[in-house]
Amino acid sequence: MSTPLPDTRRGAILERLARDGEVRVAALAADLGVTPVTVRRDLTRLAEEGLIEQVRGGARRLTGSPQGSGSRSTPRPTLAIVTPSLQYYWPAIVAGARQAASEHGAQLLVQASSAGAEDNLAVVEELCADPSIDALILAPDLRSGAASERLVARLQEVDHPVILVERSVRALGARGRTFDSVRTDHRSGAAMALRHLAERGHERVTMLCDPFSPTRPLLEEGFARACPELGFDAEHIHSGTIDTHGSSPFEAIDGFLERCREHGTTAALVHSDEAAMLVLQHAQRRGWSVPRDLSIVSYDDELSELAHPALTAIAPPKQTLGERAVLLALQRLRAPDSPIERIELLPRLLARATTTAPAPASAPAPSTG
Repeated sequence: MSTPLPDTRRGAILERLARDGEVRVAALAADLGVTPVTVRRDLTRLAEEGLIEQVRGGARRLTGSPQGSGSRSTPRPTLAIVTPSLQYYWPAIVAGARQAASEHGAQLLVQASSAGAEDNLAVVEELCADPSIDALILAPDLRSGAASERLVARLQEVDHPVILVERSVRALGARGRTFDSVRTDHRSGAAMALRHLAERGHERVTMLCDPFSPTRPLLEEGFARACPELGFDAEHIHSGTIDTHGSSPFEAIDGFLERCREHGTTAALVHSDEAAMLVLQHAQRRGWSVPRDLSIVSYDDELSELAHPALTAIAPPKQTLGERAVLLALQRLRAPDSPIERIELLPRLLARATTTAPAPASAPAPSTG
């Protein structure tokens, strides 16, 4: 049985509804000096008693206003999504979030932040000070040590629902509060790429990753786990990193191609699309034939179809990530005590022109010199 609603809050809520016809959770919480979670529970109890009608983001009175007056509208929840970029990967996620918000009667505020924890924290503080915000959707930086610890500690204190996209706080250890999250199963994405290559007869494979991406550890874990499961010999496997924005990316690619030649490598999984396109173009300049000498699978599918030839790619379900994040936020607003959900979505493999069976062993890959 739920705890009885204190008479003072009951009276204040009913009085506000009788006067204004509707209330918003954030405004009522500020006026009563309690958390939004407490207000939502109060409104749920009053709705169960048949005294009010609970709606998204607040409540409205059942009687006391002329039917069909049309003077007031149902409160719409306002969701804020904070992204580390608005140029690569994230625009599709935002597009999915916008579509879901529109379809379910919510407002979506898009806020850009840098990828750093300190900047994330500043944006979170700004949004928490805005009484119109009902829930936060964000991809926090969890890899910056003490700064990330402070960020997560602050998120623990936020009264609003907090939904994580492509992130999980489990990386920072046990916490008093966990969060709903939706992310791509990148480990399985790496395994998909390897399975695709194994089915085409490749026995010697490699992986090249962006050293600064939060996706890297998941890809490396999936790669390491899938290789023995698919029968790849550890002696014929190597991996590396490439900073596409560094001072000498083509020197790094030359070194990568040299390792491929030394190991007899015939196929590579490359993250991200930008890195894969650079590898493809530089290999072709050095006389390599793609995919005959080297099959390439790109990871992200942001630019892969624009390459020549078009890159086979692993495509995370970016738009669906945004849609699910909004649905998780609305569900948390409707049912604050419902179980925490951690959703993982599988990416897709899009076979294009850069993967095929390896060339015969008698035809070695060209030199990188």
